[in-house]
Amino acid sequence: MAIGEYLKVWNARKWMKQTEPFLQTWHAHLGYSLDLFQHFKRSSAVEKVAKIYDLDETLLKRWVEVGIAVGHLEQKRGKKVRTKRKIIKYLTKESNQSVGVLLEEMFELHIPTLLSYKKQLSKKETENGPEMADMVAETSSLLETLTLPKVTTVLKTRKVKSVLDVGCGYGGYLKRLAGKFPKIQFDGIEVDQDVCTRAVESNHFDNVQIAQGDFYEITPEQPYDAVMLNNILYYFPVKERLSMLKRASSIVNKNGTLIVISPIADGKHGKRFASAFNSFMTAHEEMHPLPTKKELIESARKAGFKFIEAKPVVKEGGWYMLTFLHK
Repeated sequence: MAIGEYLKVWNARKWMKQTEPFLQTWHAHLGYSLDLFQHFKRSSAVEKVAKIYDLDETLLKRWVEVGIAVGHLEQKRGKKVRTKRKIIKYLTKESNQSVGVLLEEMFELHIPTLLSYKKQLSKKETENGPEMADMVAETSSLLETLTLPKVTTVLKTRKVKSVLDVGCGYGGYLKRLAGKFPKIQFDGIEVDQDVCTRAVESNHFDNVQIAQGDFYEITPEQPYDAVMLNNILYYFPVKERLSMLKRASSIVNKNGTLIVISPIADGKHGKRFASAFNSFMTAHEEMHPLPTKKELIESARKAGFKFIEAKPVVKEGGWYMLTFLHK
């Protein structure tokens, strides 16, 4: 890894780490303003609280997961949850020692104003921010630096001769790998036309081919030795992920390799960030909950893959690389 790339990744990981206090504060504000900490003053199940207080059960479950990760809530027997005593003391409206109103002012008044600062600061009309597809593709390029050595090891060990990267974005993985493995054919498919166009225009490798299209509609001339599903599963509902893995199974060689890179909801590392990330995914209208390791292993088994290993890629964010072997 070049020094410049190393420093870029190091700083990215540092800033991810520095967002953890914000996650705690966000969770505290929500718990105070909606009386959620009070609702869990006594051990109770998420389903029961959601029903009694007319709350969205799925989002409440995500909030509880963050609370357990940051230490505001504790898991009790029978899937029940309880607010910790110090949180009851300082972050409920019933307590005369509560400081929750400060968080409420911060999140309802100060932070919205600070977020509008960009528009107010610039005298010229502010341009719209990057499109979602572009933003995600740029983020993925950061992860590539960390995951590349691990992917490289798999390709060498498995003696791979052809690779398909599904949802390849700007083709970062393909181009970086193509330089290391000039004898391997790397293909990429990207559904977003603008992103795909940029990927093609910046491709200078003869052993890289990138096309715009739907993963389910491609018809490769022959099966691939490896298929990569990198940071795309949370764009699809849980029910559709099995069909994606089955589709991958249909176009990979026997004893071929499936590589999945994704943050997971039940990893040993990065639980705070991953739980908050999962809350964002659940609440975003175009996203879906993060996969779990258990879900991926079971779905892969049904699709004809055997689980090999799961390695952390970005511990701070709960990102992992899972490898499977086609049976």
